[in-house]
Amino acid sequence: MMIPSELQLFFWVLGSLLAANISMMAFFVLFAKLSESKLKGVIRRIILELDALADNIENSEKRNRAIQRINETLGWKRFVIPSILIGWVTDMEVADIRKMQQDIDASSRADTRQVTLTELKQLALQSKKNLWSAADGINRDVKLYLHWSAGYYGQFFDEYHINIDQDGSIHVTTNDFSQIKSHTYKRNTASIGICLACGYGATPDNLGSEPPTALQIESMSQVIAVLCKALDLTIDIYRVMTHAEAANNLDGLNPGYESNGYPDGKYGPGFSWERWDLWYIPGVAKGEGGNVLRGKAIWYQYNGVGL
Repeated sequence: MMIPSELQLFFWVLGSLLAANISMMAFFVLFAKLSESKLKGVIRRIILELDALADNIENSEKRNRAIQRINETLGWKRFVIPSILIGWVTDMEVADIRKMQQDIDASSRADTRQVTLTELKQLALQSKKNLWSAADGINRDVKLYLHWSAGYYGQFFDEYHINIDQDGSIHVTTNDFSQIKSHTYKRNTASIGICLACGYGATPDNLGSEPPTALQIESMSQVIAVLCKALDLTIDIYRVMTHAEAANNLDGLNPGYESNGYPDGKYGPGFSWERWDLWYIPGVAKGEGGNVLRGKAIWYQYNGVGL
């Protein structure tokens, strides 16, 4: 039995469209994986823009937003590239980014050294003259800035002089605490950055899956006690601040935030929320993280830590 020519034409057109669609999808995957392709660069940029750490992209909302934005860049091609395929490519790219970050983290961790409180005191004393010389040059006291990494337990960063792991262990990235590191916007000269390795997935209403541990809080308080004693610093908000407090300029230092896009001079809690490290910690009211850490540090000093 002969198939009518009209039906033959229909199947031919349908087959051609199907073949073209499959080819389009194959080319999409190919160019998304080529290391130097423009499409790969676009996908990676979208992922990194949505989440600076890239790991959080597995969150369904961010993943869906990534798919939507990639769809928008495809133009008319989005009608032939299914979202499930875009999602699959996105997941592969996130996996690649995560592996790259882990390799970088491993390299960074290799550059850290675990120290005791006694060793920390010696490093502070060795750095004391240069720290105070730099502070005098800008008419300030030496300062300590307290952070969390917004990353994982065990994940250390070179931006901080001191990293504290979930078990309370103390790790330094330099033997010279007068070295300028990029830990606190406009406040890095003559200051020491101290960071808790934690905070992955934290929001102002939820401290996430890796919140500050009790051991980290106590260790940070002891570190503050030791450093302030060695550097002749009073433990108060003018010399020991969380990043949340610094972002809101609670010490009145006001190091020119307005000229850099912050007309109210503040970018922390209640304002743009760009930085809110240690604004609160487990079991502590919001806004009281810094007060608790300073209070514990004073208690440790009173009981002989840092002497």
